[in-house]
Amino acid sequence: MACDGAILGMSLMNISDQDEKEIHSAIVAGLNNKTLTPVIRCELPLEKAPRAHEMVMEPGANGKIILVP
Repeated sequence: MACDGAILGMSLMNISDQDEKEIHSAIVAGLNNKTLTPVIRCELPLEKAPRAHEMVMEPGANGKIILVP
């Protein structure tokens, strides 16, 4: 059986300042009221950035890898 998929994206380079403010306000509100919940896989120190790259390429990888200075 074939797998169906779609990749959607948009460019925000040409949006107005007002639209940008509204977008950021909506994101902050969603994070504050927990309707947006980013998946964080782990935090790594910046010096382990090469390991983070390996982790991204591993099968079944999901969630954000945060590099901490």
